[in-house]
Amino acid sequence: MRHPDRFANEQRRATLSKLFAPLTNNIDRNTVRPAPFALKAYPSEAQRNALIDQALELGGPPGTVIAREIPEDSAGCSVEVLSGWERVEAYLHRDAFPRATMVPMAMISASDADAAFYAIEYAQEHHKACGYETSPLNYAIAAQEAIRHFNQSASTWNIQELANALGIARPTLSNRIRLLKGLQPDVRDLLSSGRLKPEFAKILLAENNPKRQIQLAERATTGKLRTRDLYALVHPNYVPPTQSKQPQKRSKVQLGDTSIMERTLEETYGSPSKILVGNQAKTAGCIELSFYSLSELKGILEKLDANIKTDTLLQGELSFKALTPKKTNALLDELGAIREPIDENEDSF
Repeated sequence: MRHPDRFANEQRRATLSKLFAPLTNNIDRNTVRPAPFALKAYPSEAQRNALIDQALELGGPPGTVIAREIPEDSAGCSVEVLSGWERVEAYLHRDAFPRATMVPMAMISASDADAAFYAIEYAQEHHKACGYETSPLNYAIAAQEAIRHFNQSASTWNIQELANALGIARPTLSNRIRLLKGLQPDVRDLLSSGRLKPEFAKILLAENNPKRQIQLAERATTGKLRTRDLYALVHPNYVPPTQSKQPQKRSKVQLGDTSIMERTLEETYGSPSKILVGNQAKTAGCIELSFYSLSELKGILEKLDANIKTDTLLQGELSFKALTPKKTNALLDELGAIREPIDENEDSF
């Protein structure tokens, strides 16, 4: 049997690849734009080069690109890409097919709610599977843009409606969006453009001076700062954990840099966290998770229930804080601590 030559192999590969995309249409590149509310992907240089190589082999975007038709905008665009814009860019790259006039992509009929799901939640899981850098901050930026974008139309979107569209709990979404409130607009721009790494942005949330936060963010974009260096600049009084001087009481578990673990907890539970390590006889460590509403507390409890395997590991006190005497009284009332006195002269039944 004669072995196929290179041309035959390439032709067969192209034929088989097309079978995986029965919904693919060729769209005029001048009518295509990324959805303004789509979660941005930040592939590394190696990943981007791999996408370009795959685009050359396939003769199209390397993987699924999901898009939908929209009313033509001022720039003449009538198609918006919900997921896979980084694949379109790889296909149109100067090292691939920069002169291509048509772009193959999967077109779907999607409502605004469906579009938000594909552009944010679906894209988030897709980016994780591809090994792209993901962050709750980037997710929050896309969510905020989705609310702003869809509020421009006749419908009115709020956090609850977006959470319903994304298929996630409202406290989870509101906690992610809250992470952005501590960042200055210039810092958010650096984050959304990919110049500022998400882990640096999380550290900068603790910098309350707007001008200094912007200056530190710009320094972080140079690539000359480590996360620990930036953390020390934001927290001048920070002292790295040291080993105990009493070897006989040394724990077998090395806690390491608690600041990194605090940020991990914030990502997992969407809540400000603090890890306290002490030498007390009864309490060697304490983990605090902050919440600002009953719905947020319910969200934290749901995640704890999903993550904790050993029931007895959770021990501590649940405290509620009130800022004013009036709010203290209202809190006690709603907790059921305040009861009307019983009239002893009232007839009993």
